[in-house]
Amino acid sequence: MTTGYDCSVHAGADRVLSVAPVIEELRRSSGLEGDRTTHPSWFVSRTVAWNNDPIAVLLRQDDRPVAAVLFYGRQVLGVPTGVVKGGNRSGDGLVIASADQRLLAVEAATARMLSIPWVHTVLASMREAAPPGGARAAQSRIRYASHSREVRTHLSLAGGFEGLLSRIRPRSRRNYRYFRRRAENELGLLFVPSLTSAEAVQAVESLHAASMHPLPRSRALRLEAAIRGTPGYFAMGVTTPEGDWLSYISGWRQAGATFVEWQLNHREYEAQSLSTVMRTYFLEHEAAHGVADVVFVGETSSALGRYCAPSRCLDVLATRCGLRGMIVKELVTRLRPQSHVARLMR
Repeated sequence: MTTGYDCSVHAGADRVLSVAPVIEELRRSSGLEGDRTTHPSWFVSRTVAWNNDPIAVLLRQDDRPVAAVLFYGRQVLGVPTGVVKGGNRSGDGLVIASADQRLLAVEAATARMLSIPWVHTVLASMREAAPPGGARAAQSRIRYASHSREVRTHLSLAGGFEGLLSRIRPRSRRNYRYFRRRAENELGLLFVPSLTSAEAVQAVESLHAASMHPLPRSRALRLEAAIRGTPGYFAMGVTTPEGDWLSYISGWRQAGATFVEWQLNHREYEAQSLSTVMRTYFLEHEAAHGVADVVFVGETSSALGRYCAPSRCLDVLATRCGLRGMIVKELVTRLRPQSHVARLMR
């Protein structure tokens, strides 16, 4: 049921951090203390880096905190859009609760967010969750849609780099070797396995606007700083002999695994498959240093994803019923017909 919880909303970086001790205790009691995506400071710094507003909903029963749900409010030019999201593309970073409370907590927090006048849409993604049953039927003012999909983010490095190659299709294996050899011969690539803070900033400064998915400079530098402030941080890169940055990858190492958060590649060298080349350098380096698993935070390319272990992610979309909800649905499906939200609204 979505009843039985007392929900309090803490919106904005300062208010979320003010309840960080409560969130930390919930992470420990739920066995999620090792999950960096639910760490309050990481959640806030990454959310702010993307120009969104961090929101934590604390759920209590009998005055005792039992769960927390982490959302972010989408903003355009600092103005709230009324769309609230939670969880990354693979369903991590959304909810802190015991296994039997996770879905119920998300539904309760979603209903609480939709009780706020300016919020009209909530999209929550959570890993390894079963589709919701009839518990939410009583929420007559809320329209729900859900979809379960496969996600692949965990790549095993068992057997080292050669062990990984042995599990890859022969054609892909040849491509990895070919593109790396070609890029080295044509561009004279230099792999830098450990960037200093100054080098990391320089790489992001060089690549943020020239990458396949360009970012504004301020946002790129905030994201770089957020990742650099994470315990176990690492950053690697590839340059030309003249020192021009062509690729950058960063994340953190934790408990024998390496988590990849961000990669930038210079789009003018797409023919040289810089993304693939950078990842072969990265994977070979991590395997040589005894890393057992690589986790691509959020998602990875389909080419590499096919070799990652499969798991499930549940997307739950909640919108207001009535005229306002109908207007939002019409706008989204017309303006962004191929978007994730539009597909769920159909």
